[in-house]
Amino acid sequence: MSSTADVVDGISRLIHALDELFKTQTFEALVELVQQLGIGGPVSQGLKAIGTVLEQLVEWIAKLEKVAAIPKMLEALAPTLEQVQGLTTTQEQDMRDAGLDALVPLTVAARALFDVLDRIRRGAEAILKGLFDPEALARLRQSVVDFAATLKAYEVQLMAKPTKKGLPAGKAPALAGATS
Repeated sequence: MSSTADVVDGISRLIHALDELFKTQTFEALVELVQQLGIGGPVSQGLKAIGTVLEQLVEWIAKLEKVAAIPKMLEALAPTLEQVQGLTTTQEQDMRDAGLDALVPLTVAARALFDVLDRIRRGAEAILKGLFDPEALARLRQSVVDFAATLKAYEVQLMAKPTKKGLPAGKAPALAGATS
């Protein structure tokens, strides 16, 4: 059975592989061909749309990273809750002996409240701790950012003035399966 981190890492590796594919000379030649054929505008718009989706994905991943940080925050609260609980452990009889009878119900209620808060904290921490791996999410976010940058570079390249190299004047490129 795969963990969430394994799945996130798998997606990250897939996006990284796509980024590497898009950085090959073959893909760069394809981009140049698209530009020379004069269809760079529509292809650039397609890349822009994919880039928008990737930007939204980065925002979602950032939100997941915030959720993944909650267990550490809850863990950091543990000593504070323990200290506050310690303040509420004064024995009821000690309060009465000190002439603070009116505070006894408040102390009992506070003790119960902090006990419930600590149980909620421990439960939430246990549930969220294994849900998302912050490091895996960071790797995923970076792979998406890198891929978006690659696509953006091609989008800019496609909108630039076509180069004159590669195609002789008046000649269209031969397509696979076409006969002369």
